[in-house]
Amino acid sequence: MRSDAELLDAWRAGDRRAANELFDRHFPAIARFFRNKVRSEDDANELVSQTFLACTQGRDRYRGDASVRQFLFSIAHKVLFQYIRTQTKRLREEGDFAEVCVEDAFPATLSSIVMHRREAQSFVQALREIPIGDQVVLELMYFEGLTGPEIADLLGVAEGTVRGRIARGKERLRARVERVLATGPEASALDPALLEVWAQEVRSSQGWS
Repeated sequence: MRSDAELLDAWRAGDRRAANELFDRHFPAIARFFRNKVRSEDDANELVSQTFLACTQGRDRYRGDASVRQFLFSIAHKVLFQYIRTQTKRLREEGDFAEVCVEDAFPATLSSIVMHRREAQSFVQALREIPIGDQVVLELMYFEGLTGPEIADLLGVAEGTVRGRIARGKERLRARVERVLATGPEASALDPALLEVWAQEVRSSQGWS
Protein backbone atom coordinates (compact mmCIF):
# COMPACT_ATOMS: atom_id res chain seq x y z
CA MET A 1 0.00 0.00 0.00
CA ARG A 2 1.34 3.40 -0.94
CA SER A 3 2.08 5.91 1.81
CA ASP A 4 0.35 9.27 2.06
CA ALA A 5 3.47 11.00 0.74
CA GLU A 6 3.64 8.64 -2.23
CA LEU A 7 -0.02 9.23 -3.01
CA LEU A 8 0.47 12.99 -2.83
CA ASP A 9 3.47 12.82 -5.15
CA ALA A 10 1.46 10.73 -7.60
CA TRP A 11 -1.43 13.17 -7.38
CA ARG A 12 0.90 16.07 -8.16
CA ALA A 13 2.02 14.13 -11.21
CA GLY A 14 -1.58 13.95 -12.42
CA ASP A 15 -2.73 10.62 -10.98
CA ARG A 16 -6.39 11.19 -10.06
CA ARG A 17 -6.74 7.71 -8.61
CA ALA A 18 -4.02 8.60 -6.12
CA ALA A 19 -5.99 11.71 -5.12
CA ASN A 20 -9.15 9.67 -4.61
CA GLU A 21 -7.28 7.08 -2.56
CA LEU A 22 -5.78 9.80 -0.36
CA PHE A 23 -9.17 11.40 0.19
CA ASP A 24 -10.86 8.08 0.94
CA ARG A 25 -8.15 7.27 3.48
CA HIS A 26 -8.61 10.48 5.48
CA PHE A 27 -12.23 11.40 4.83
CA PRO A 28 -13.70 9.52 7.87
CA ALA A 29 -11.38 11.19 10.39
CA ILE A 30 -11.93 14.67 8.94
CA ALA A 31 -15.69 14.11 8.94
CA ARG A 32 -15.55 13.03 12.60
CA PHE A 33 -13.52 16.14 13.43
CA PHE A 34 -16.41 18.42 12.45
CA ARG A 35 -19.50 16.46 13.48
CA ASN A 36 -19.77 17.55 17.12
CA LYS A 37 -18.59 21.14 16.64
CA VAL A 38 -21.08 22.71 14.23
CA ARG A 39 -24.75 23.62 13.89
CA SER A 40 -25.86 20.71 11.72
CA GLU A 41 -24.85 17.66 9.72
CA ASP A 42 -25.14 19.75 6.54
CA ASP A 43 -22.65 22.26 7.91
CA ALA A 44 -20.28 19.43 8.85
CA ASN A 45 -20.43 18.05 5.31
CA GLU A 46 -19.77 21.51 3.87
CA LEU A 47 -16.72 22.00 6.09
CA VAL A 48 -15.33 18.61 5.07
CA SER A 49 -15.67 19.70 1.43
CA GLN A 50 -13.94 23.00 2.19
CA THR A 51 -11.07 21.17 3.88
CA PHE A 52 -10.40 18.87 0.94
CA LEU A 53 -10.83 21.72 -1.53
CA ALA A 54 -8.19 23.70 0.36
CA CYS A 55 -5.95 20.62 0.28
CA THR A 56 -6.46 20.39 -3.47
CA GLN A 57 -5.59 24.05 -3.92
CA GLY A 58 -2.58 23.89 -1.62
CA ARG A 59 -1.12 20.47 -2.44
CA ASP A 60 1.75 21.96 -4.46
CA ARG A 61 2.73 24.17 -1.51
CA TYR A 62 3.11 21.16 0.78
CA ARG A 63 6.84 20.67 1.42
CA GLY A 64 6.83 17.52 3.53
CA ASP A 65 7.85 19.16 6.81
CA ALA A 66 4.77 17.56 8.40
CA SER A 67 2.73 14.45 7.66
CA VAL A 68 -0.04 14.67 5.08
CA ARG A 69 -2.46 13.83 7.88
CA GLN A 70 -1.18 16.76 9.92
CA PHE A 71 -1.47 18.96 6.83
CA LEU A 72 -5.14 18.00 6.47
CA PHE A 73 -5.96 18.49 10.15
CA SER A 74 -4.24 21.88 10.21
CA ILE A 75 -6.51 22.90 7.32
CA ALA A 76 -9.57 21.46 9.09
CA HIS A 77 -8.69 23.38 12.26
CA LYS A 78 -8.49 26.66 10.32
CA VAL A 79 -11.72 25.89 8.47
CA LEU A 80 -13.48 25.27 11.80
CA PHE A 81 -12.16 28.52 13.28
CA GLN A 82 -13.28 30.51 10.25
CA TYR A 83 -16.72 28.87 10.38
CA ILE A 84 -17.25 29.72 14.04
CA ARG A 85 -15.91 33.24 13.60
CA THR A 86 -18.27 33.80 10.67
CA GLN A 87 -21.27 32.24 12.39
CA THR A 88 -20.87 34.17 15.65
CA LYS A 89 -19.69 37.42 14.03
CA ARG A 90 -17.67 38.20 17.13
CA LEU A 91 -14.63 35.95 17.37
CA ARG A 92 -11.51 37.58 16.04
CA GLU A 93 -8.54 35.64 17.39
CA GLU A 94 -7.81 31.93 17.37
CA GLY A 95 -7.03 32.26 21.07
CA ASP A 96 -10.77 32.61 21.61
CA PHE A 97 -10.90 28.84 21.17
CA ALA A 98 -9.51 28.68 24.70
CA GLU A 99 -12.62 30.35 26.09
CA VAL A 100 -15.58 29.89 23.73
CA CYS A 101 -17.45 26.59 23.49
CA VAL A 102 -19.82 25.30 20.82
CA GLU A 103 -22.77 25.74 23.18
CA ASP A 104 -21.93 29.45 23.52
CA ALA A 105 -21.51 29.88 19.78
CA PHE A 106 -24.66 27.95 18.83
CA PRO A 107 -27.06 27.95 21.80
CA ALA A 108 -29.93 25.46 21.71
CA THR A 109 -28.33 23.57 18.80
CA LEU A 110 -28.02 19.82 19.36
CA SER A 111 -25.16 17.61 18.30
CA SER A 112 -25.56 15.58 15.11
CA ILE A 113 -24.27 12.61 17.14
CA VAL A 114 -27.37 11.04 18.67
CA MET A 115 -27.02 8.41 21.40
CA HIS A 116 -29.83 6.29 22.86
CA ARG A 117 -28.54 6.15 26.41
CA ARG A 118 -28.79 9.31 28.53
CA GLU A 119 -25.26 8.96 29.89
CA ALA A 120 -23.60 8.71 26.48
CA GLN A 121 -25.70 11.56 25.05
CA SER A 122 -24.78 13.69 28.06
CA PHE A 123 -21.12 12.92 27.36
CA VAL A 124 -21.50 14.06 23.72
CA GLN A 125 -23.34 17.23 24.71
CA ALA A 126 -20.87 18.04 27.50
CA LEU A 127 -18.04 18.02 24.96
CA ARG A 128 -19.84 20.93 23.27
CA GLU A 129 -19.98 22.81 26.58
CA ILE A 130 -16.23 23.01 27.21
CA PRO A 131 -13.87 25.39 25.36
CA ILE A 132 -13.37 24.37 21.76
CA GLY A 133 -9.60 24.06 22.21
CA ASP A 134 -10.16 21.47 24.92
CA GLN A 135 -12.92 19.76 22.94
CA VAL A 136 -10.64 19.33 19.93
CA VAL A 137 -7.90 17.52 21.85
CA LEU A 138 -10.33 15.38 23.87
CA GLU A 139 -12.23 14.23 20.78
CA LEU A 140 -8.95 13.40 19.03
CA MET A 141 -8.03 11.34 22.09
CA TYR A 142 -11.43 9.71 22.69
CA PHE A 143 -12.67 9.27 19.12
CA GLU A 144 -9.42 8.87 17.15
CA GLY A 145 -7.49 7.03 19.90
CA LEU A 146 -4.53 9.41 19.68
CA THR A 147 -1.95 9.96 22.42
CA GLY A 148 -0.80 13.36 23.68
CA PRO A 149 2.36 13.36 21.52
CA GLU A 150 0.35 12.27 18.47
CA ILE A 151 -2.17 15.07 19.01
CA ALA A 152 0.64 17.59 19.45
CA ASP A 153 2.18 16.43 16.18
CA LEU A 154 -1.17 16.49 14.41
CA LEU A 155 -2.06 20.02 15.50
CA GLY A 156 1.50 21.36 15.32
CA VAL A 157 1.54 22.55 18.95
CA ALA A 158 3.76 21.82 21.94
CA GLU A 159 3.20 18.51 23.70
CA GLY A 160 2.98 20.35 27.03
CA THR A 161 0.14 22.45 25.65
CA VAL A 162 -1.77 19.32 24.68
CA ARG A 163 -1.17 17.70 28.07
CA GLY A 164 -2.55 20.81 29.76
CA ARG A 165 -5.62 20.87 27.53
CA ILE A 166 -6.29 17.17 28.14
CA ALA A 167 -6.04 17.51 31.92
CA ARG A 168 -8.11 20.69 32.06
CA GLY A 169 -10.59 19.42 29.49
CA LYS A 170 -11.17 16.12 31.30
CA GLU A 171 -11.95 17.94 34.54
CA ARG A 172 -14.31 20.36 32.81
CA LEU A 173 -15.96 17.51 30.93
CA ARG A 174 -16.40 15.43 34.07
CA ALA A 175 -17.95 18.39 35.89
CA ARG A 176 -20.38 19.09 33.04
CA VAL A 177 -21.52 15.46 32.77
CA GLU A 178 -21.79 15.16 36.54
CA ARG A 179 -24.03 18.22 36.66
CA VAL A 180 -26.38 16.80 34.03
CA LEU A 181 -26.57 13.32 35.53
CA ALA A 182 -26.84 14.37 39.17
CA THR A 183 -30.16 13.21 40.62
CA GLY A 184 -30.01 15.02 43.95
CA PRO A 185 -27.79 16.86 46.44
CA GLU A 186 -26.27 13.61 47.65
CA ALA A 187 -25.38 12.28 44.19
CA SER A 188 -21.93 10.71 44.17
CA ALA A 189 -19.01 12.14 42.22
CA LEU A 190 -18.61 10.83 38.70
CA ASP A 191 -15.91 8.21 38.21
CA PRO A 192 -13.57 9.72 35.54
CA ALA A 193 -13.10 6.22 34.06
CA LEU A 194 -16.70 6.39 32.85
CA LEU A 195 -15.73 9.06 30.33
CA GLU A 196 -13.70 6.50 28.39
CA VAL A 197 -16.55 3.97 28.67
CA TRP A 198 -18.98 6.44 27.12
CA ALA A 199 -16.45 7.48 24.48
CA GLN A 200 -16.18 3.82 23.45
CA GLU A 201 -19.97 3.62 23.34
CA VAL A 202 -20.05 6.62 20.99
CA ARG A 203 -17.34 5.14 18.77
CA SER A 204 -19.13 1.80 18.57
CA SER A 205 -22.58 3.25 17.93
CA GLN A 206 -21.27 5.46 15.11
CA GLY A 207 -19.22 2.66 13.56
CA TRP A 208 -15.93 4.41 14.39
CA SER A 209 -14.28 1.56 16.28
